[in-house]
Amino acid sequence: METGFIRLMMVMLSHSLSLMYEVMSGYLRGFGISLPPALLTMLGVCGVRIAWIQGVFPQSRTFKTIMTAYPISLSTTALLVLTALLYYHPSRRIESARA
Repeated sequence: METGFIRLMMVMLSHSLSLMYEVMSGYLRGFGISLPPALLTMLGVCGVRIAWIQGVFPQSRTFKTIMTAYPISLSTTALLVLTALLYYHPSRRIESARA
């Protein structure tokens, strides 16, 4: 039961982070900017989890340590995609092109 609770808390609470980066990625894709969010999502989700399992898990071999990779990777991904959103700021570019 304890293991199930840990999984439930880590995955379900991390879901909001996933929603944030998905919305921001969709916003960028809507303006035709699709490669940067795809690459950043791959780097944030896959890269951070692999690095977590390679670097942190060997020091603390618990289920909670593995599950902590979810919020870490999803928050990193949300931060990376937010950075891309602020860098590209597509709505401002469209507005200035109209003027």
